[in-house]
Amino acid sequence: VHQLAGGDFRTRVPVRSRDEFGALAKAFNQMAEDLERHQELVVIQERLRRELELSRLIQTEMLPQSPLKIGAAEIKGISIPAREVGGDFFNYFALADGRLALLVGDVSGKGVSAALLMANVQATLRARLQLEPNLARLAAELDRDIDATTPGAVYLTLFVGILDLERQTLRYVNAGHNPQFVLGAGGDIAAMPATGLPIALYPGQPYEESSVRVRPGDMLFFYTDGLVESENEAGEMFGADR
Repeated sequence: VHQLAGGDFRTRVPVRSRDEFGALAKAFNQMAEDLERHQELVVIQERLRRELELSRLIQTEMLPQSPLKIGAAEIKGISIPAREVGGDFFNYFALADGRLALLVGDVSGKGVSAALLMANVQATLRARLQLEPNLARLAAELDRDIDATTPGAVYLTLFVGILDLERQTLRYVNAGHNPQFVLGAGGDIAAMPATGLPIALYPGQPYEESSVRVRPGDMLFFYTDGLVESENEAGEMFGADR
């Protein structure tokens, strides 16, 4: 017992009889075996926890770390994952011609697999947005690529927009994502609903590009379903109405 209490979970006692002492020895050995197995699981779980924490840090570094200020526009965002890693993402960056690319999306599922696909999608969009001006065609190409390179159950919702400060317009494709909003300087709210299905959910479906006018003082508000699905202590979702 002292050896076991000291952490030597390989300790066993000989079973020399079939009476109560023998039964006690068997019970002790079973307990020691269970403790040894539990300790091995604890070690494995701790290693996984460290790996997930490292993955979380890497994923966090892939998101914008500071606000972006260009001309009259200021853009910033925040991500608070429900687990160590997940599939929600956002990004914003300037294109070569001075326009601003705005992204927000949500890969189905949670965990490392969703995070890996999120990283792949971000890299793909960042490269292709510099070359493909047609957002509907860009979404269709991404739809085909994700379908061809991932398991059938994987898909993602995506809002991708190009903000033109000179023309005061936002062109966008909303691939099955939550309606995003333009909060007008005068108090009006304009929704930007879906213009196509989620990427790779039913591959080959068309996407449409839409646009909205943005005026001085307007605010663009983008989010993922983690916001509307957050629950209070009673288990009630925040919901889209709120």
